[in-house]
This record gives sequence, structure tokens and C-alpha cells, in this order.
Amino acid sequence: MLRVRTLLKMSGIHGIGCFTLEDIKQGQVVWELDPGLDLELDEVQLKKCPPAVQDFFKIYSYGQLKNGKHTYILCADHARHMNHSENPNLLEAGDGNAQNLAARDIKAGEELTCNYHEFDADVQAKLSR
Repeated sequence: MLRVRTLLKMSGIHGIGCFTLEDIKQGQVVWELDPGLDLELDEVQLKKCPPAVQDFFKIYSYGQLKNGKHTYILCADHARHMNHSENPNLLEAGDGNAQNLAARDIKAGEELTCNYHEFDADVQAKLSR
């Protein structure tokens, strides 16, 4: 769940992007997994869903390996529209917490980006679209 106010608009990177409405300081937590709001389904659960739901999850969720199962995590907010960058302004916390921290000061109006290679087990499928 995003911890800053954002809006969606057309991105210069790809399709729709997630843009901050406020200044963000380097090191600030910008996003963190919120089990009460973000949705997790493992592969078995997802296969029970209609094909349209499966397609949606494969586009807008990110994959993780949890307890030996491929799990899809769907952000409940604008974070699902965050685009990939090799030079992102958000970085994984790297301490075992599912958090994105600001890599640098970010000005209101900037697109929030992350490096899919840091956290998404399905990165190759996403970047080949």
C-alpha cells in the first residue's frame, strides 16, 4: 500500500504510470505490503479463478516464491501501475520487509519507478510485453 498520495496519468515510460502528489525524502517508506489491503493468491487459488481474473493478476500483480509456492501479490492501489526502470527512484528495503524506499529526494509530480528485477519473480514476462 502506498504511503504517499499519488495519481495515475500517461507515462513516458509505458502506458499509465503512478505519479507522486507530494515531495518525498530520500529513505522515506513509499510503499509497503499491507496484508489487510493487498491481495495474495497462490498458484492453486489463482487457477480456480475465471480466466479474466487470472489474466488481470498476471498483468498487475508481482510474483514471489513463498513457502515453496508461486504467489501473486496484487497491490490494492495505484502501486500496481508503477513502471520499471533500470535507474528507479524507489528501491527495495533489502531487510526482509516488503517495502520500497525513496532512493533519492523525489519531487511532487515525478513518476514513481522501481526495478522489477529486485522483487518480481515474473519479471521476464512483464518486460517482454
